[in-house]
Amino acid sequence: MVPLLNKSTEILHYEQMARTIISIEYEIPGFSDIHHYYSSDQSLLDADVIVFQPIEFDESYGKPSYDESAAFKLKESTRHWKRELSTALQYGKTVFLIFRKFQNASFHTGNKEFKGARTINYYENYDNYLFLPIQLPPIVAKGGSGVVFKGNPVFATFWKEFKGHLKFESYLDIEIKDALFVTKTGERPIGAIFNVGKGKLILLPPIDYDQDKFTEKGKGEEVRWTKEAFQFGTRLVEVFFGIDEVLRATSARTPAPAWVNDPEFRSAKEAEIIEGIDTTAGQIESLNEKKGLLSSELEKERQLKDLLFETGKPLEAAVIMALTALGYSAEGYDDGELRLDQVITAPDGERFIGECEGKDNAAINIDKYRQLEENIQTDLQKDNVEKPASGILFGNGFRLTLPKKRAEQFTQKCLTSAKRGTILVRTMDLYPIVKYLQQSHDGNYAAQCRDAIAAGTGGIVQFPPVPRTEET
Repeated sequence: MVPLLNKSTEILHYEQMARTIISIEYEIPGFSDIHHYYSSDQSLLDADVIVFQPIEFDESYGKPSYDESAAFKLKESTRHWKRELSTALQYGKTVFLIFRKFQNASFHTGNKEFKGARTINYYENYDNYLFLPIQLPPIVAKGGSGVVFKGNPVFATFWKEFKGHLKFESYLDIEIKDALFVTKTGERPIGAIFNVGKGKLILLPPIDYDQDKFTEKGKGEEVRWTKEAFQFGTRLVEVFFGIDEVLRATSARTPAPAWVNDPEFRSAKEAEIIEGIDTTAGQIESLNEKKGLLSSELEKERQLKDLLFETGKPLEAAVIMALTALGYSAEGYDDGELRLDQVITAPDGERFIGECEGKDNAAINIDKYRQLEENIQTDLQKDNVEKPASGILFGNGFRLTLPKKRAEQFTQKCLTSAKRGTILVRTMDLYPIVKYLQQSHDGNYAAQCRDAIAAGTGGIVQFPPVPRTEET
């Protein structure tokens, strides 16, 4: 959404907007540009103040359950935010945590057991507060509207201006001496401050607003914030900045009321400083944008290393990257009934089906081989498939051990079964090959590697030595 007000009016009082705020999941009215979803890879180090709301699981049909793909994405996001929040708090940032309903869901672990024609999928319990870098006291998922303010002067302005928008959806099942807000009955904490590193993690009751009243139709189908919404959001951001400022000063000062920022209370020197801050803020924004682009490039470049130590979806993606570098066409396949890690087509039209597996401290066993064979037969039943594809089992056994110190990647049963017509590839063997090809674009060497794969039926592929370069 876009705010109604023009850019000059969108600027808060610049003595505050010199600092930056980022909001995850909770959308502050009028500030859609600083709002990011849980699935985002946004860095939190760009912000001085962070507003974070837990993701909401869909409970329409009872306890939510997520398949391997969805569970993987949510776990990756959770790990990302845990790292980001931990770092931000260690560096002294202030994090406002919107204390939404505590929820549990079932996540597919990625582990399966094959018993005949039956596949057993394993699930684990996962809650929507696992992104936090600290363990909160026990949480009870019960809500209400009776919110009681305990009188902390730092939060007096927040309470005065936003108490009509507060409710609670969960509470801490423990007494906290200096709680900020408690339930009307039982005085259970629904707001508190936790010191984490040099920073503050501030638990706040949900701050709700009527989105229908705060938005209106613009041109065409455009939906934008109303003037009232922007005023609400602007004041909320100002109060957050005020709380942050007081907490950083470690004093009992009250956050400044809105009228203090009016021009009549601003000196000439103050206006000059604000102008300088404005210029510097623009420079910082430009540098942060450049940093973000470089970080994205770095993350993409590091994906190749997943061939050495990953499992599951990351390993599948890294293998597809490697196959593409070798000149194959490769992609995952999932039609709801049949899921294939890779469908691979060579330049000469030969078709392969790939299956990936990583093991922490063991070799790849017969289970994955059996799954690969079943996938090939299921694939053959499709109308557009004329003959069975060749199978490639990509193994990353002992994945947490230094590659040169690893034992054999495949069990003896796997090696024996492969003699019936399966190709075995150690993913760690692909890493130096693709690293070289990314630098040299050596088409002849890529063709030699494809020939080695085609000739590797019945055992482990022996790739040709990587040509020496100035770097190697």
